[in-house]
Amino acid sequence: MKTIWNIARKDLALRSRDRSIFIIGLVAPLALAFIFNLVFGGSINDVGESVRFEYGLVDLDQGDVALAFGDVMANLESEALISVERFGTEAAGRTAVEDGTVDAIIILPADLTSRITSGEPAKLEVVGNVDSPTGATIASSIAERFSTGLASATDAALTAVATGVVDPTGIAEAAAEAGALPPLATVVDIEAGIRQLDAATFFVAGLSIFFMFFVAGLGVTSMLEERRDGTMTRLIASPIRRSSIIAGKALTSVLIGLVAMITLVITSTLVMGANWGRPLGVLLLIVSAVLAVVALMSFVGGLAKTAEQAGNLQSIVAVTLGMLGGTFVPISDPTSFLGKLRFLTPNAWFLRGLADLSGGSIADTLPAVAVLALIAVVFGAAALSVARRVVTT
Repeated sequence: MKTIWNIARKDLALRSRDRSIFIIGLVAPLALAFIFNLVFGGSINDVGESVRFEYGLVDLDQGDVALAFGDVMANLESEALISVERFGTEAAGRTAVEDGTVDAIIILPADLTSRITSGEPAKLEVVGNVDSPTGATIASSIAERFSTGLASATDAALTAVATGVVDPTGIAEAAAEAGALPPLATVVDIEAGIRQLDAATFFVAGLSIFFMFFVAGLGVTSMLEERRDGTMTRLIASPIRRSSIIAGKALTSVLIGLVAMITLVITSTLVMGANWGRPLGVLLLIVSAVLAVVALMSFVGGLAKTAEQAGNLQSIVAVTLGMLGGTFVPISDPTSFLGKLRFLTPNAWFLRGLADLSGGSIADTLPAVAVLALIAVVFGAAALSVARRVVTT
């Protein structure tokens, strides 16, 4: 064990003088995560933050139907879902939309109540801000839902008149009573654990494991470099077991990976406000992910004959797995072919474990930890086989 540590300590001393290690392992992922979060963070809803839209209401009718719609908007506003500002004229409302003061306005025409009570069609107009398509869509849904309720109430009143249950003079009253009835089915909110990373944490986590692929293969490339420079021959000739040489090189990659990942966790938490979750769960995921990536990249690098070839192969694998694993952009449809294929990568399991930890307990991360550990064992055994070839030739 002492021999293994001495080899790792020697390599760590050499690597510590290489500035590229600090750039690849720390500076690059943190800087890119900051840029990605700045540019794309708004497209990923931050966990725990409520979404509130600003709407305008232009009531040109002032009748009973308009008052009913106003009550609907007031109820939504009381639940802190929207904010409603009333405008006296349509021009004022449209100006507010153009200025970006509101996300959308809903215009109630002057003849709304009279047309509804007489059984004639009427329309509610929604004008949305081009920069707030989601807010405009929701405003349209509110208006459409209200219109559907009016149509149902009117149909119920007309049916009652046609069957003789209600006198024709009582259509308006019957429609009002039908509209006041509760729906046959309602949609209610239930409490559920949110298992989704916020934007800052997602980008830091994804980029940290992506750049880990470039650090993890240092053990094999170091052996190939020493074989090229002739120092590997001296190591083999010394009274050191070849398994100790391989273990020492692998330990170097693991230690560099752990230090880089833990430093990124601490730095991103302090600088970017990233929320990684419970420290013990994060540590389990980091350790298993680093072991899996080191084993995988050691195997890939061991297939090459030179350090340059190893670096090229490792770069290809790193980029491919990064894209496939959803490192840069979250995969929205988990049921798609790509959504299922991503779980062949350590990247996806690391991000999945962090997401489970954000909305659950440490026990929820164990499936991801187990898969990463399995990857480490399988590719570790394969890497050991190809590494023996490097220290024997």
